[in-house]
Amino acid sequence: MLGASFWDSLDRQLVHAIRGAHQQSAIIGKACHLYAIKLPQNAQTFDLAVHQSGENLIIEFEISAHEAVQDNVLTALMRQVSQFNGLESLYSSLVEGIRIATGFDRVMLYQFLDDGAGEVIAEAKSSSVETFLGLRYPASDIPSQARALYKRNLVRNIADVHGENPRILTAQENQRELDLSLSTLRAVSEVHIQYLKNMGVGASMSISVIVNGELWGLIACHHYGKKRTPGRLLSQLELFAEMFSLELSHRLIAQRIKVSEKANETFARVLSNLSLGDSLAKSIVEQLPLIKSLIDVDGIGCCFSGEYIKSGVALSHKKVDILAEVIAQNPDKEVYEFDNLVAADSRLSTSSVAGVLAIKISTDPMDYIFLFRNSVVQHVAWAGNPEKRVERRGDAAVLTPRASFEKWLETNESKAKQWTSLDIERARAIRLGVMELTIRHLHEKEALQREAKKRLELLIGELNHRVRNILNLVNAIVGQTSQSKSDIDSFVSALSARISALALGHDQLTHASWNSISFRTLLNNELKAYMVNESAFTIEGPPIKITSYAVTPIVLVFHEMITNAAKYGALSATSNDGKVSITWQFDTEHNCEIFWKEFGGPPLRDIQAEGFGMTVIKSVIPHELGGRVEIQPMTTGLTAKFLVPSKYIDMQESSDTAEEPNVIKMEIPKVTPVNAKTLGSAFIVEDNLLISLDLQKKLKLIGFESIDIFGEISSVRTALAKKPPQMLFLDVHLGNENTFQLAIELKQKNIPFVFITGYGASIDLPEQLKGAVVLTKPVDAALLARTIEAYGFGAANSCSN
Repeated sequence: MLGASFWDSLDRQLVHAIRGAHQQSAIIGKACHLYAIKLPQNAQTFDLAVHQSGENLIIEFEISAHEAVQDNVLTALMRQVSQFNGLESLYSSLVEGIRIATGFDRVMLYQFLDDGAGEVIAEAKSSSVETFLGLRYPASDIPSQARALYKRNLVRNIADVHGENPRILTAQENQRELDLSLSTLRAVSEVHIQYLKNMGVGASMSISVIVNGELWGLIACHHYGKKRTPGRLLSQLELFAEMFSLELSHRLIAQRIKVSEKANETFARVLSNLSLGDSLAKSIVEQLPLIKSLIDVDGIGCCFSGEYIKSGVALSHKKVDILAEVIAQNPDKEVYEFDNLVAADSRLSTSSVAGVLAIKISTDPMDYIFLFRNSVVQHVAWAGNPEKRVERRGDAAVLTPRASFEKWLETNESKAKQWTSLDIERARAIRLGVMELTIRHLHEKEALQREAKKRLELLIGELNHRVRNILNLVNAIVGQTSQSKSDIDSFVSALSARISALALGHDQLTHASWNSISFRTLLNNELKAYMVNESAFTIEGPPIKITSYAVTPIVLVFHEMITNAAKYGALSATSNDGKVSITWQFDTEHNCEIFWKEFGGPPLRDIQAEGFGMTVIKSVIPHELGGRVEIQPMTTGLTAKFLVPSKYIDMQESSDTAEEPNVIKMEIPKVTPVNAKTLGSAFIVEDNLLISLDLQKKLKLIGFESIDIFGEISSVRTALAKKPPQMLFLDVHLGNENTFQLAIELKQKNIPFVFITGYGASIDLPEQLKGAVVLTKPVDAALLARTIEAYGFGAANSCSN
């Protein structure tokens, strides 16, 4: 036919069909098939494959061998693989379905590994042939040019390994080399043919599996004799290859998403656990158990700002410095992987560590996270010796295929398990997370510093304002108290009580961080200072809080009410069964109405000439808070009604009645009952001289005969060793030291002591001192006397408000 017109030898209908196939081939970029075509010169029918190659149109003729059973192969195979969810089951059903559809003696699913080698991960075979399942094949078995062809031609069929390869004839003298990449009938390389012959294979077929545009693996089919696969079946297998590749891609992505979600959850826990305190390296190293669930590692090491901390199997600091030298030779990478450290540098030889993932956080300073793996003895099963032999043929070195494919074991003792692409991806995620955390911490630190500066300025201004107000208030209390007291003792007693009440209110505010405080708690703390019979008070009302602005006025008012009841009313010495009821409720405008009622006290027909106390009761709430006060003397005792505007009242989220019952339980020191002891000596441990002298004066009035003052703990211990006193009064902080340990020693020696501190209720006592008595500065003389009496001492003098 050389030199003749090809088209003249065909009828018009066939010419039309071939030209149509040619156009379709140009559109889809691969061969287009025509089946059961009859030629004018031949009685047989042919299957045609048509495609364009450069300037040439290539038409391949193959005798048809159509069987009706082949029509449903695609549907059957897709139904077969769709029945299984797990990947292993999917792989097994795949090779079994292909073997049934094609009749090959052996069908294998061959997956490419990260290093380019391949491993047989599924196999279906006849019982007469040996298994290749689990064997590996070196990357050199399928060179790069062959892999590129596998991506273009999804199905490659060799019907007879021992068949002849006819040459292509041409009528042109200078015929360009013909590209037969898309041809199904072209010959394959002689090396591959010999490779198959060495395996004893008579015919073979491969189906490419493409995942995400890359050659993931091959479905390799072997037959131990000639085997011609019909073109129609090959076309269906090609279409199946595309569909299966999509299905596998979907399943691998779904599996990866599932694994990634779990990994992301773990990664989030790792980041949330990181503390950017004194040592970020230490914080990261402590996350080794979580990181192990993220990446399969045996140890971790962190080098930050010259500090190296490690955990588990890890290199020494000296070897890490050597590793840093190796890494510095390739400064552009972010994550460095080594599965054979000795191969990277002989100085890194160690009996344990063989693999490292080095995660670079920064280069100045050299900050790294190192993930280490043990050296493991690896046994890899190869299909024959993976090293192809190079033979000398004359002056040329010729690569020859392996002659043996029996199982060949390779043992590696200096390597670690190879790092996967997923390991490296997660290492990059750790890097980004730590860097982001570090940057965010720096930004937050700057913002916090700016905010702290603003808060400090506001705090200083607010403190200035409050101190001036308090000083003005104290000045007013001093002035008003002096007008109503005729002798110095009653003046000191009343003034001390009022200032103590003021201090108690501020102590509660401090403990609540200057937020609203419970009205019930405020009353309880004020009432406890009197240590009266616990059945003397009843408190009832909804759970409310008093805003910080209103605390001081309300504390002063109710201090005067309690003082008045103790002196003249239901709690006075003339009343044995006196009681006080304090209740509150809301009116229709949500203002708070507080009711004070006394029972069992001396009858009151009128209120005596108003002193400062009564002025406070009547005037402070209206003047300071814009509320109202109604006072009425009754034969049963004093009654009063106070209205506090709603803006000074906050509702509590839950009732505090479970912790603070309506009937007040007074807290007094727990001591062993003894006969009253006469007051003798006392020690005051206080570094402020004026406060010490004031307390000494109060203790002398109570009845102590000898009172020594100490400003440091060492001098106290010296005095205690000579002769301990009957009781000690301790400030908590003395310059740079505290009295907690001294108090523990006193408790062990059964020497009574009381803390007197400006911290009040907010003081955080050690566990050994829980339950110790704490009085708040400035301490009320009457409360001090009652506290001393509670320890079993009989006071020589009784101080009262």
